[in-house]
Amino acid sequence: MDRFLKYLCCLFLLGFSLEATSQAIRWPKPEQPSKQEIFTKTRQVNLKLSPVGFQLGYSFGTIPNFYTNDYFQFEIGQIRHPKELSSGIQALKSSISRGFYKNYSYGKQNSFYTLRASKGKRVYLSEKGPVKSVQVGYTYRYGISAGLLKPYYIQVVEETDGFFGRDFEHIKYTEENREKFLNDEDIFGKSPFRYGLGEMQFTPGIHAQGGLVFDWGQDPRTILSTEVGLMLDFYFSSIPLMVDQSDKPFFLNFYVALQFGRRQ
Repeated sequence: MDRFLKYLCCLFLLGFSLEATSQAIRWPKPEQPSKQEIFTKTRQVNLKLSPVGFQLGYSFGTIPNFYTNDYFQFEIGQIRHPKELSSGIQALKSSISRGFYKNYSYGKQNSFYTLRASKGKRVYLSEKGPVKSVQVGYTYRYGISAGLLKPYYIQVVEETDGFFGRDFEHIKYTEENREKFLNDEDIFGKSPFRYGLGEMQFTPGIHAQGGLVFDWGQDPRTILSTEVGLMLDFYFSSIPLMVDQSDKPFFLNFYVALQFGRRQ
């Protein structure tokens, strides 16, 4: 853990140094006047997909010079354990054998939702050409995270009098009911979303993200780009997501994001 914290500190120091360096560099002005020089503000929506889930974000910022964009970003999404996908496949196989779909994730202990607030910079390495060109750049951001850990409830069969005469119990995982929680034969499916809302726990954290940006929008007023990169989430306590899987406080993942918005 101490070694990981050292790497994390180095990552944030690198982010601060990149920001300071980019501010100190005087980027050369293009030889021909560009319509982009009249824009001073940006607003955009971000749709991000990663192995741990889907995130929706919104960012706004300023354009201090031709090549850079300073921005703030807010993002909400869910972090899933990699094993959750395989547990969903196991539930599907069980559904096929039983003759009805059992919509749940086997062995899932908690759902984890996160809200990220970050400060970032986008730097373009080239100028957009006049016709059907792609502007390439890089971006990085860092900030604080608010995690919400919600117990995952499932429906288990208590008594049965035919398929339509079943009685169900909604349970979450505990050491006392471990055998019942993991008994696939008696699991009917996941409980409605309202179960566990009153038991949510707050977990603070920090994060850093960075990657390459490909802006392929043809209208200079329109932002239409793709971002590909890495994101690191670190929380100040371990996050239990799956039964019989190790709990960890950090998540490192690859992501792809689609961004669209306006320059003003």
